[in-house]
Amino acid sequence: MTNDSQITNMSPYEQLMALANDLAGKAPIGRVSADQTPLYNLVDTFVDSGMSDVVKQACWHPNSILSGRVTRQVADVAITANRKQSAFRLDLFVMPIILVIGSQKRNTISTILNDVAALSDILESLGVLGHCKNFGLANCLTDYEALHQYPLDSWRLAGQYDELKNMTVLDFPGHPIDVSAGVEVAHLRFLCGVALSPASAPSVFESAGDIGRWGIKFAEAVSAQLSKADCSVLALPRPPRPLIRSLEEGYWAVREIGFQLFASNAINHARLKFGEPDVSIDASAGGRVLTRLSSLFDDSFDRTYDFPVAPYESNDQALETIDQFFRDIGIQRYQLKVSKGEEKYVNCEP
Repeated sequence: MTNDSQITNMSPYEQLMALANDLAGKAPIGRVSADQTPLYNLVDTFVDSGMSDVVKQACWHPNSILSGRVTRQVADVAITANRKQSAFRLDLFVMPIILVIGSQKRNTISTILNDVAALSDILESLGVLGHCKNFGLANCLTDYEALHQYPLDSWRLAGQYDELKNMTVLDFPGHPIDVSAGVEVAHLRFLCGVALSPASAPSVFESAGDIGRWGIKFAEAVSAQLSKADCSVLALPRPPRPLIRSLEEGYWAVREIGFQLFASNAINHARLKFGEPDVSIDASAGGRVLTRLSSLFDDSFDRTYDFPVAPYESNDQALETIDQFFRDIGIQRYQLKVSKGEEKYVNCEP
């Protein structure tokens, strides 16, 4: 365990990592327990002092995967907690939405929603809003960088309930999407919102957590509002989350879906033309996993997908996802390189 004298001699980032490493390996948190209080208090102090960048560095560039996971969980609790005792609770939330877009010609898709009220009505009619007394959604989808760069102290301040303050949805600029011709691509966007609920009632994160209740109708409505006559849009929403968790889950989802689009299209093409492709995976380089599909029967067929691995993730996480997808679509085996000079074949058959 790290003691107080050791902490005082460390940089702010090192202080966060030291406390997080002490907690690493313990059960995931939903709220701050007694042994997590020192880390929570330190995050709280740094956010209050305008040191958002230090907290973000600890979240997204930790010195270990487990310490980063703990820091992100604690940081989300710190910036979403309502600091004043009140009969009501205000929750800022972020909904990751993957947009799978295809067009026969170059195009640009606006991310402005032309009927936000219809989306709110869907959630209300399906009972997703629970005991919410007031609810609002932003009128456009924003991108990863806009949310990632947002100061944590400003985010927390906007999420504090005050009966004298009007409840407003944070306003982020829309980010149009440039679409290439003839290929389906997954894009990541986020829909921000705010919900006011009785303090004793389930939060919007709990009431909307079961996406099976509302996901299909909500996806259809978003898809319809963004699609154009010459460009198709398939929206794949994720449940509303606090800021940091939404960024993490959204970035993972767009890479996972992007890989699935690449692999399914390439494998279907191969099977129709010449049969099963040769599959090789290279996880020997840090920060990425490369998946190559090729064939001895067709020299022109040679496609590679670069699956980026974030600093707070491991290559094993990407490998597990890739392996499971290949098993699901009937790939019998693939060649795997996990380190320089070390290669093996992995059988996917049960």
